Amino acid sequence: MDSFSHRFYTCQMSRTEQLYRTWLELAGSILDQRCDKMKLPWSDIADLLIQSFDAGCCSWSCVDLRWVDHMKGCWPKDYLPSEPPGDRPPDASWQPLLRWYALTGETAPQTIGRIPPEVIDAGASAVWNEFADPMGIRSQISIPLNMGGTGHHAFVISRPDQDFGDDGIAFARLLQPLLDAFFAQYTTALHDNRTSNAATSAELTVREMAVLNLLGRGMTASSIGHRLAISPRTVQKHLEHVYRKLDVADRLMAVQTVFGGATAQCSCRELNDGCCESTG
Repeated sequence: MDSFSHRFYTCQMSRTEQLYRTWLELAGSILDQRCDKMKLPWSDIADLLIQSFDAGCCSWSCVDLRWVDHMKGCWPKDYLPSEPPGDRPPDASWQPLLRWYALTGETAPQTIGRIPPEVIDAGASAVWNEFADPMGIRSQISIPLNMGGTGHHAFVISRPDQDFGDDGIAFARLLQPLLDAFFAQYTTALHDNRTSNAATSAELTVREMAVLNLLGRGMTASSIGHRLAISPRTVQKHLEHVYRKLDVADRLMAVQTVFGGATAQCSCRELNDGCCESTG
């Protein structure tokens, strides 16, 4: 495709298509990093979320089993105070989105403006607005992610003005499976042996390391695909690349070459710790 055709094609694409394509490119560039050089560019992800939703800021929210919100990062980093004003952090008893997720068990994206009054009444909304308005938060949309383990994890995108409309909800629902698959692969690739000599020498990517890590736990291609939100055929393709890079013939040899017979445990604690460090 020549440059004119490319520009013409781009102009014909809707904004949603262009944004989604940008998300695919960003996710691909991160997952194609060498596993020994893994680094999650939180600011790039947050900046694209802000751009996608015409928002003021984006935060990474990790909610504990008591449904108390622990904000692990915010971009731009000076948009919100490091400690929220008042005597208590937002929790499910009075933060509208947390209350919605805690009471309904829903996992789909949601906005504050769409929460029905039977979940959060006018009085509670007034309390929240009094808390949030000084921080430049009038409207929020939340995209929960399936991070495994316990607790509630979500990107929360905030605006100082109008609510997120139907287009915002629609794009959040489109983006959620992509983010789920991306973080499933990235967090699964995090393990104690991610800088082993074999993996480094073979220049395994984050995608390949995620598949190999689950293979080392005895999972089938179908189970790996389900865990990483990719097809079994894609799993097999990644394994073919792993075998070729490691110069081995089968799964057992690949696992033994990289892990030496030990299987690794994956936790999103490292992801959260890395997020905290990145906001410095």
